[in-house]
Amino acid sequence: MRTRGNDHSWSAGFRPNRRRLLRASAATAAAGLAGAALAGCDLLDPGPDTPPAPDALTGLLAGTYALVAAYDAALAADTTLTTLLTPLRETHRAHAEALDAIMSPRPSPSSFTAPSAAPVAGDRKAILKSLRTAEVSAAKQAAEACVTTTTSRAVLVGEIAAARATHAEVLA
Repeated sequence: MRTRGNDHSWSAGFRPNRRRLLRASAATAAAGLAGAALAGCDLLDPGPDTPPAPDALTGLLAGTYALVAAYDAALAADTTLTTLLTPLRETHRAHAEALDAIMSPRPSPSSFTAPSAAPVAGDRKAILKSLRTAEVSAAKQAAEACVTTTTSRAVLVGEIAAARATHAEVLA
């Protein structure tokens, strides 16, 4: 009769017992969970990372930077307009900062390099007309963005649209 102590039917002296089986099954389960976790975080999948889609307000921010550049060019062309134009330009700078703060993903500053605004030529009246045209167009852009944006952003975008419409009237 064979007993556990004298049973030599297992090779190399390995005899399975309940403790060894439990340890082996626990190790297998842990390895399976680790593999699933690694697969879940794409560590094992070397596929290319797709960049996140640009924020819906990126166009509005680009338009804001364009307005700032237009005001800079106008101020460089006619310094007698400083008192009138500086507060308007600073409002657009504040709008750019506010938009940048709520955007996700945040655009890199290099994506909005200041457009090379053509030197403004003409008299005071032509400069103001050019800025008014830019403000009217920008106000329409902001109003459209206000309608299509989320409710949490609509207040800021609506304030920007209202400011641009007001600027157009100031420049008239």
